[in-house]
Amino acid sequence: MKAPASFFCFALILFLASCTDSKKNSVTLDEISHTTDKFEEVDKPEETGVIRDQKPKNAYFITAFDSLYKDASWFKLDSMLFPDRFGPSGLEKWYLLNQKDSLVALHYAFKDSLRTKNAFFNWIDCYGSKCTSYRVGSQFKKQSRSSLFLVGPNDLIYMESKFAIPANKLISLLNEKKEERNWIYVVEIPAGSKTRWSVIKEGEIKELNVR
Repeated sequence: MKAPASFFCFALILFLASCTDSKKNSVTLDEISHTTDKFEEVDKPEETGVIRDQKPKNAYFITAFDSLYKDASWFKLDSMLFPDRFGPSGLEKWYLLNQKDSLVALHYAFKDSLRTKNAFFNWIDCYGSKCTSYRVGSQFKKQSRSSLFLVGPNDLIYMESKFAIPANKLISLLNEKKEERNWIYVVEIPAGSKTRWSVIKEGEIKELNVR
């Protein structure tokens, strides 16, 4: 599946335009991830000015995405986002595009679980462009795009897509050994549907019941 060159050019112009002055001000994902709603098909794939695919040889998501989103083009997301404020020891921020969808994929690595959970709790305490406050077990407001949080001892992952995100398959690709699948929170936010909270310990998944 190969998208017209101007398709990618148009999409990148839209989302890069929303990222100006990122060194001073963090932007919300609402400003970045909805550009697919504005995509228009064009008849001249030979148009010039295309920003080249920036897919890396090595990345946290590389194995998983080569399986799940093999036809997508990768682009670095350089905007300052909310979790960047909490001193991650490592991070990757990607924006993937294909003819049908755009995918935001963020990975933050922290030195310990206290820092990881602190970043996550602060993020959901002021989530989205309206800074809506959520707590563990909350039902996120029904959204037009699907989202996924994975919170591990040292990893905070966020993904967003127009379509359903295959959380179980993604987790198995990120952690090939079942006993290494330990996630403090798995928060699935399907588009227009009920939020699902769960925990995974040594590969065993359990629904999180919070009263």
